Amino acid sequence: MRRLTTNELRLAVLFGAAIFIALNLLAARVWMQKRGDVLRQTSASQASLQESQGWIEGAAAIGSARDWISANPPPTDTAEQASTSLLQVVRTAAEETGLKVIEENLLPAPGVDAGTATALQTKVSGPVPGVTKFLFALQSPTSWRSITRMIIQSEAEPPNVVVDMEIRQYYRAAASVAPASGP
Repeated sequence: MRRLTTNELRLAVLFGAAIFIALNLLAARVWMQKRGDVLRQTSASQASLQESQGWIEGAAAIGSARDWISANPPPTDTAEQASTSLLQVVRTAAEETGLKVIEENLLPAPGVDAGTATALQTKVSGPVPGVTKFLFALQSPTSWRSITRMIIQSEAEPPNVVVDMEIRQYYRAAASVAPASGP
């Protein structure tokens, strides 16, 4: 075998270096693709884990809400009883807090997913501290009442205000059982 000349030796070294660089670039490209795949899979796994965590927390919250509802069920009434009860509560609370009931209108029963409700649109007038006590008297979680709309306006007499509000009373419909007729 003959000895390589200097130019041929340089050409062989350059060719070897080119192959070495090409293989390194190919390896780097494959490594970057694998790294990107691993990062995408990691991100997808983290997103899935966060979503699962959200479902777990939601289930825990629903479970505690279900337990609270079981411990504090809404009253069992008919629509008429619930409306009458709501009117009586509003009148009593207004009287106890020194407010004057200006107007009361029973509204059509709104559709509610978890049961039924009766609604009352009312206007009361009186001093602001009385209105505050009235609002606190009406709403509590165990009373199953909520104020869904409220507008407060100043009255002609400065310390007094007029409150126009819609109040909902939630209840479970009483099962109407007809008495058995005898022979």
